[in-house]
Amino acid sequence: MSRGKRYSGEQKLNMKKVFAVIITIIVIIMFFIGINKMLKKDESTTNNFTEISYFTMYNNGKWGVINSNGDNVIDSTNGEMIVIPNNKKDIFICLYEVNYSDGTYKSKAVNSKNEQLYTSYNSVEALSNYDQNNNIWYEDNALKVEKDGKYGLINLDGNEILRCEYDKIETIKGIKNSILIQKDGLYGLANASGNIIIDVNYKEISALTTDYTNGYIVKNSEGNLGIVSTNKEQILECKYSDIKHVFGNDMYVVKESGNWKIVNKDGDKNIDINYEDVKSINAENMVVVNKGKYGIYGIDKTEKAKCEYQNIEYAFSDYYIAKKDNKYGIINTNGETLVQFEYDNLKFNTEADCLEGLKLNDPNAYLIDRNLELKLTGINPTVYNGYIRINIDNEYKFYNLKFEEKSNRDVFSNNTLYVAKNDGKYGLVNKEGTLVVQYQYDDITEQNEYGFVAVKKDGKWGAIDQYGNVVVEPKYELSNVSKNSVIGKWHLAENVNTIYYVCE
Repeated sequence: MSRGKRYSGEQKLNMKKVFAVIITIIVIIMFFIGINKMLKKDESTTNNFTEISYFTMYNNGKWGVINSNGDNVIDSTNGEMIVIPNNKKDIFICLYEVNYSDGTYKSKAVNSKNEQLYTSYNSVEALSNYDQNNNIWYEDNALKVEKDGKYGLINLDGNEILRCEYDKIETIKGIKNSILIQKDGLYGLANASGNIIIDVNYKEISALTTDYTNGYIVKNSEGNLGIVSTNKEQILECKYSDIKHVFGNDMYVVKESGNWKIVNKDGDKNIDINYEDVKSINAENMVVVNKGKYGIYGIDKTEKAKCEYQNIEYAFSDYYIAKKDNKYGIINTNGETLVQFEYDNLKFNTEADCLEGLKLNDPNAYLIDRNLELKLTGINPTVYNGYIRINIDNEYKFYNLKFEEKSNRDVFSNNTLYVAKNDGKYGLVNKEGTLVVQYQYDDITEQNEYGFVAVKKDGKWGAIDQYGNVVVEPKYELSNVSKNSVIGKWHLAENVNTIYYVCE
């Protein structure tokens, strides 16, 4: 039956009502579209900080784990510190049955659900290490495991990368990606991927410098020393009685037949040393010590700067940081003073790519570029994302590494909040510059990668979340506040050599 024809008995449509209904439907649709956009906007704001990280926490004498939202992941119930080798991974190393009298313990790995991982091994441990300041760190993708009294390595996915056949596994202190393996009284070396980079043939192995790519000093069964590279190449044969931890321009400082000399791997340079000591080699120059004083000489023994300084360290190019009369300045390889000896401390800041000088009783740092021009003077310069943040005249400013001033929005494009200042007080604004947190704080940090901001008032620190809500009213007395000092109600423990968060 056709339904396209109107019959005479049917009521005619009320077009006003039809239009009213259509308009109502359109309004409802637009409303939901608007709500959806708002939700998407809120979601995008929230998603700025959705990547979860994990941190060790200490509370009421016990250890646990929090995440980067400040939530408890493992309650503080452990008597021993929980180690997190990689804070992006849901893997935590716990010690138990610790006997302090004989130093024995058991260890296991668990996840945030408190499920035990890697159960086919008797024990699982993080590969701990520490830097020159005794700050502890861990290899972030390798774990030491034990089975049947022998040790091996697995990665964080649980895959065996080095078989359990070694009597001992430990790190070379201060050197990343360098893992000593011992079998039958001899040592070899593996990297964090489980690759053998030096065969198990030596009585001792140590790093040549703090950069493992420069090679390792090895001692053979006769007690003689040589150098082996990370690809097992014998750079210097084992025939020396001593080798200094000095390297530059493919040159090495060695002792042979009771005499110190400088040699290269090809054997075409063999230079006797007539100095008390050689501290470093840079290009064709070396820092030497004579009668307790430092100077600069060429590899060919040409005097460049007399041995009259208390200390000399290489900076960059032909420039050296020198100490004289208890003050620091810059000299070149001609012995000329290019930066006056007026600083009580002077170092080359590799992150900022500039020299940083300090003076006693002066809170300012003096930043000097590679042309030896003083570019900035301010308090507590810190490098974030390739930019320098520095407090100049009681105001935080940002500069790129060319010392061009930038805004904090240039530096932290993904942040939701930005530091602003008005009438001597700090507050926070959003991307549009709208005030979110009132100007009431005496000091402040930029928003960290987890969304939190540390704020200071009346000498104490608190925390604000990514939406501008106060998480902790200022109550913490902290002496050294960094960008990542606060996560929720937790703050970094101070005066310790490892990272964990507390809440007191």
